[in-house]
Amino acid sequence: MAREKQLVGVVAVFAVLSAAAGACGGGEGGGGGSGAGAPPGEGGTTGTNLSQRPSPAVPLFDGDRVHELSLEMSAEDWQSILDDSRADEWRHAKLTYDGVVVENVGVHPAGESSRFAGNVKMSIRIKFTAFDGGPFGGYHDINVKGEYDDGSMLRERLALFVFGTLIPAPKAAHAQLTVNGDLRGLFTLRQDWDEQSIAEHFSQPLGPLYRLRPYNEMLDPYIYAGTDPATYVPQPWEPKFKMPARGDEVIAPFLQAINSNPSPLESVSDVDELLGYLAASAIVMTTDGLVGNSGAADHFEYFDPQSGKFSVLPWDPDNSFGSAGEVPTRSIYSKLGRNAYVMVVRDQSNYQERYRMKLAEALGKLPLAALHAEADRIYNQIKDTAHADPVKTFPNDTFDWNITNIKDFAAARYASMQGQLGN
Repeated sequence: MAREKQLVGVVAVFAVLSAAAGACGGGEGGGGGSGAGAPPGEGGTTGTNLSQRPSPAVPLFDGDRVHELSLEMSAEDWQSILDDSRADEWRHAKLTYDGVVVENVGVHPAGESSRFAGNVKMSIRIKFTAFDGGPFGGYHDINVKGEYDDGSMLRERLALFVFGTLIPAPKAAHAQLTVNGDLRGLFTLRQDWDEQSIAEHFSQPLGPLYRLRPYNEMLDPYIYAGTDPATYVPQPWEPKFKMPARGDEVIAPFLQAINSNPSPLESVSDVDELLGYLAASAIVMTTDGLVGNSGAADHFEYFDPQSGKFSVLPWDPDNSFGSAGEVPTRSIYSKLGRNAYVMVVRDQSNYQERYRMKLAEALGKLPLAALHAEADRIYNQIKDTAHADPVKTFPNDTFDWNITNIKDFAAARYASMQGQLGN
């Protein structure tokens, strides 16, 4: 079979990449096992040596306001973040979050393509438990994203709104960041996939969580390559929990089922959530994630011990709503040949029909008027902060133009999908 012919090459390349990843260390992303083994919960701590944090003034990801974040740290440490000169070393800082002081937090640069020396809108990760402090507001860390290349500064949050309407998705909000008294402007606050966020959607005990981000999108991380977990872990299946209820042995049966013909997908995957993920991806036209433009890009997989099935989870859908040149008339099947997982949906008629039904359901659950209203709500909420941002990489008229562009793209996309579904 065509998929089986990929086996030898895939195993060999994955082995090389795994060795390289072990030598170099992984990039920064969601979770990172930063509170592994800790019971999730509001205001909890991970051990007796960690101090109790104050309570936040409002929920950390309250989407009804622009949050105010202020960092105080040494000038040298902040410059090293902008220069990205000390890798993922945690720098000490004092954080004021909506008026509440959080002492001795850790800060370091974050991001993928945005993480380069000299990026004035460098994304950062703030970890409340990096040193001698406990969680803040129930969370171990937050991701503060600069959106340096998104002229709207809201695509990711709007895309996560779409995903969150259909399946579990990270929370997102906006914030104004100040560092050592200097205004750094508008940033996106993102919830990481970690024990806290997984527990908000799945029952205890928690199973293993993996981040999938192949170094080469042409290498399919969903190809079955034998029963040995070391074939898949730590690359391209990067573990995020230190002590899950199940081990890495869950990966091989999942992949074996995917690559069977016909595939018993229902026995190993939460198919309804998979189809919800694909429907949301089709609406926002993301170029990343499970259905990246070239293959499977950055996303997460969670194994639920209660159901014995994997659930795909979205991450970082910032390249969406036409930002990367996607056309709104693209076929609803155009990205279902990107990897073995989604090929099952394309090639097996029972799943293909359920996919079409899920698309129609998604358009009904989130009508165009509701998507437009959310886009307008976010834009109006962040407009003044965005205009006052002194280090953004585009002018105010570009920011203002983007909201119309996004809404026009969404309208054309909805019309195209409805036409393709015969509705």
